Amino acid sequence: MKYAIVIMVLCAAVCSQARTWTNTEGKTLEGEVVRVKDDTVFIKITRTRRIHPIEVSLLSAADQEFIKRYKQKLADRLAAQALKERRLVWHDNFKDAKAEAERSGLPILLLYTAPEWCGYCVRLEDRVFDTGDFKRFAAENLVLLVADFSEKDDRKDWEEDNEAVSSKFKAGGFPCMFFITKDTNKLGRIGGYEEDWSTDDYLEKMEAIIRK
Repeated sequence: MKYAIVIMVLCAAVCSQARTWTNTEGKTLEGEVVRVKDDTVFIKITRTRRIHPIEVSLLSAADQEFIKRYKQKLADRLAAQALKERRLVWHDNFKDAKAEAERSGLPILLLYTAPEWCGYCVRLEDRVFDTGDFKRFAAENLVLLVADFSEKDDRKDWEEDNEAVSSKFKAGGFPCMFFITKDTNKLGRIGGYEEDWSTDDYLEKMEAIIRK
């Protein structure tokens, strides 16, 4: 029900103004789009305020092009709304991160860390990952995947369970961030902890990597 309400609201936002519609026989009517389902557009007639369904194929070429643009705008708005409402999660296995990346179309941030014994890892969490600025940035731009090697056996177990990424991306030192696609193509890397970098500096580096 909530999803249907969101679609209705977004439909209104995409196009709420009346326009003149023309069918293939040259007949016209005034009305506004209420929704589009499959190959049918539902138009609220200006004069009667009644909703009238029309097959898109029976409309003029110009109107069909309008519907095509309308559906694309609606799809873009739905995608933006979905990103806005994402619940930010640090996945601990690549399978789940990949699934989310496929749904969202976003790249993956793979973080190698060990906060139990790595002081720089703790500093990076405080400087970047625990901040509201990062959380807002990540919600719209990243899928998060963490490899926490705090315990002695964590590294071996994680690498065995996540061979698709562990075999390609080696941390070397801690902390270390890799930015990758769902198909495990490397976009970029940020290694270590830079004392002189602010939160904004880190976010700018991340954005430069994922936008190039």
